[in-house]
Amino acid sequence: MKPMLLDTNVLLRFITGEPADQAAEVAKLMSAADAGQVKLAVLPMVLAEAVFVLTGFYEHSRREVADVLSHLISSPGFHSEEQERMLQALQLFDAGKLDFLDCYLATAAVRDGRTVVSFDRALAKHGGNTVRKPGECS
Repeated sequence: MKPMLLDTNVLLRFITGEPADQAAEVAKLMSAADAGQVKLAVLPMVLAEAVFVLTGFYEHSRREVADVLSHLISSPGFHSEEQERMLQALQLFDAGKLDFLDCYLATAAVRDGRTVVSFDRALAKHGGNTVRKPGECS
């Protein structure tokens, strides 16, 4: 069975419990996934949007967001080829000041031994990361 792809609004209902009727539906789905009845997947872009909404609109701390999303995507019902990268990016997000997308980019670059092309000075400060400006690449 192929994993079903979750939209950001499903993650948000589960995490916030709002609105209650939709959150209850999602809770049943999560229980079914944990029981092995269905498989669920979260794409990196959906995770990034969830981080943005939870830290912005809901004003949750970086730590709270990293903890809850790490726990969620590590649960038995979730499957993703990107799981390790997403977990590492959430750890980096929790520990620093980079936005989540930069954390994911830095994590991917380090894991794959790739260079990041960016003008972002903060991204260049991430350990193990090679960052070059576009003019330095040719």
